[in-house]
Amino acid sequence: MQPISPKMRLLLFLYSTQNLVGCTLAIGGLGLFFSGLIADWWFPIVLGLYAVGWFAVPRDHELELRVRNEATQADLTDSIDELLEQSKAKLPQEAVERLTHIRVMVLELAPKLFSGEMAVNSAISLTNAVTRDLPETVRNYLYLPTAFATLHVIHDGKTCKQLLIEQLDLLNQQLSKIAESIYQEDAEALVINGKFLQEKFHAVSFVG
Repeated sequence: MQPISPKMRLLLFLYSTQNLVGCTLAIGGLGLFFSGLIADWWFPIVLGLYAVGWFAVPRDHELELRVRNEATQADLTDSIDELLEQSKAKLPQEAVERLTHIRVMVLELAPKLFSGEMAVNSAISLTNAVTRDLPETVRNYLYLPTAFATLHVIHDGKTCKQLLIEQLDLLNQQLSKIAESIYQEDAEALVINGKFLQEKFHAVSFVG
């Protein structure tokens, strides 16, 4: 999980419930000072009121966790966007189309990955596919001269271009299986919820 940037930490602090409550109490202390109700010890009193507000409110761990998840999710989707942008000019059109399709699936699956809705093995497979397997596959192809990659047969009667398309299809299939598994769970949950609602709100007839 990526660390939160200093700017984001500052925003989390400023908008935290702890800071808002502390500031409200501190402003109340300043109001007492300007009204003449306190004088000599006004500054420590204002600081003390802020501290009371700060420590009286539990820390919003959920907000920080959500920010961390969104930042990490952005890193994952940005990595495939960057790969597509940097390589599409040198890749065959068929490869670009497959990369674009993979990108769409990653954008759909990433929120489920970082919200904890995805099984651990699926989460590992998705992360490895996007951050390791996909960049390595594309990079290995880009090292080759275009004419050699397109025309020269190197393995099982296939050119490098054909092997690239084949490997991208394998990655596509892997992500499709992950997506299918997740959506199947969502669909089953919808069915179960529907049965629950039917049982809960089923009209009872009192006429024999």
